[in-house]
Amino acid sequence: MSPIRLLTFILINIILSSVYAVPPTAYTGSLSYGNDSNLTLGYLNKDILGDDYFNLAFDISHSISLNTNNKLILSVTPDLSTYSKYDGLNNNLIDLKASYLFQFSNHFRSPQFGLYYTAGTTDYKNDLRDNTHNQYGMTISFRYDDRTLFRAGVSSESVDADTTFNPNNSNYYETFDTSRSTTYFGINITHTAKLSLYASYSLISGDIVANWRDSTFLSDIPPATQIAWETIPDTIFANNWSSTKYNADITKIALGFNYAFSPSNAVDTAFESLDADAGAYSYTIERFSLSYLHRF
Repeated sequence: MSPIRLLTFILINIILSSVYAVPPTAYTGSLSYGNDSNLTLGYLNKDILGDDYFNLAFDISHSISLNTNNKLILSVTPDLSTYSKYDGLNNNLIDLKASYLFQFSNHFRSPQFGLYYTAGTTDYKNDLRDNTHNQYGMTISFRYDDRTLFRAGVSSESVDADTTFNPNNSNYYETFDTSRSTTYFGINITHTAKLSLYASYSLISGDIVANWRDSTFLSDIPPATQIAWETIPDTIFANNWSSTKYNADITKIALGFNYAFSPSNAVDTAFESLDADAGAYSYTIERFSLSYLHRF
């Protein structure tokens, strides 16, 4: 058992054992349908593949109040994603998150600051993408009035994929080992007692993994990419496909709304547009999701 899986097992048991002694702050579940217009991150049209997916997630969070202005939140989130066409991308993950939230006063408009760390593991149907991952970051939120909330934050995340060994040349590849840093700004507007609108703008810098057909590789990809050591064969979409890691600057815009039917039931709709600039290549992605949220 890897260290991250051992840590996950231990912390899950600690959190779940506390469920019977002190009820956690919240049990929350979500069921989502989504669509990704370019999940291959294809550069040429013939390499662009989209797909529908379903996601099921369950979150258990436990809040510990340190005083009136400080609290610690521990949470565990199992998550399952399944794709319509490309089932090699089907995966399940489990994340553990610790957050420390604090304010300098309990005034209504006092900014709230947060520090957090997340660690987890993901298992794919196709083992090539199995990984452990972690993320840490800082957030700030500021309430302008009783309807408007501003948000901002910075984060750093890394993915440590299981090493891929090529028996033909005895080389190890780290194509799916990635790291990214993110800065984001957002706003939440409470339109009515049940309807909230939100938007965010994110700047992301780091690694992306693009996929392409081998026929494209031979005819359209520059020689510098053809000899890249981080390029590996990848049959997750079909035979004769490969994957390459690039460094990119990504701009993401997200718009959405949340409508609450009751205190424990809501629907959420989100649209994301991403533009990734990887030097000689640029990738455009559009994502849509519709989610049902339930608090138990």
